[in-house]
Amino acid sequence: MNKTLPARLVPAALTLTALTLGAASAQQTGQRQMTPEMQARMKAMQPITDLAQTVRLLPDLEKNRATALTKAQAAQLLPILTTLQKAAAVQPNDAKKYLTQIEDKILTAKQLTALDGLFLKAEKEREAQRAQRQSSGQNAGTRIPGLPGGVGGFGGNRSGGQNAQGQNGQGGQPGQFNPFKQERTAEQLKAYVALLKKK
Repeated sequence: MNKTLPARLVPAALTLTALTLGAASAQQTGQRQMTPEMQARMKAMQPITDLAQTVRLLPDLEKNRATALTKAQAAQLLPILTTLQKAAAVQPNDAKKYLTQIEDKILTAKQLTALDGLFLKAEKEREAQRAQRQSSGQNAGTRIPGLPGGVGGFGGNRSGGQNAQGQNGQGGQPGQFNPFKQERTAEQLKAYVALLKKK
């Protein structure tokens, strides 16, 4: 029995849902559709996106004592997280490798189930925010965590005036982007690493 199958399918399914909804909303609002090049780039970036979503939600496991990582798990996870912090870019194959290690060798079935629930909750929150933006006319494109820009407005401005290059001039091309170096994500990861070091 493959205990990690649901955890692997959820991020991909959620991203596919976001892409589908983003493309549908772009059609309804008259915005540009994703070009084949954009679709290929999104597909190539999928492992990086999945890893970014997983790492972003890992600290939430600490809120419940039953799903909090043990000292041994923290010791296994820390080298991966510090590598991600230091990397200039995350390669798709490396992202797959790290995600497999986290899901297959570090987390328990109970933790993976909790993580699946967190993915679903996060997707519902994104859908609600998307609907609110659309109803208030602020549809600047669908935002996918871990990727610069939005799907509908991939090159459009984000808050703070950042464009599709993201922070530190990093583009959204596979192998040229590290979502863990973006300001908010970098700060969250730094705090999580500090918490794990205390275990």
